[in-house]
Amino acid sequence: MKENIIKNLGWLIEEFSFLFKIKNQKYSQDDKTLANQIIECFSKSPDFTINEKLNETFLNTLKTLEELYPMLLNLKSA
Repeated sequence: MKENIIKNLGWLIEEFSFLFKIKNQKYSQDDKTLANQIIECFSKSPDFTINEKLNETFLNTLKTLEELYPMLLNLKSA
């Protein structure tokens, strides 16, 4: 199960690339809303709150996404 979750976190980065990389940082409000909704769905997973290692991996994934898409995500309030 842990490996599946970590695999999904890799998918998350790939999905953001697919959805937003072509926009060249010209994101609409809908793009920002969608990106933050995706992050919110992942962050509500009980696996991240129960397992410290998975939580750390999730936080590292968020950090990577924030570095790749700083104008897209509003992680300070997530």
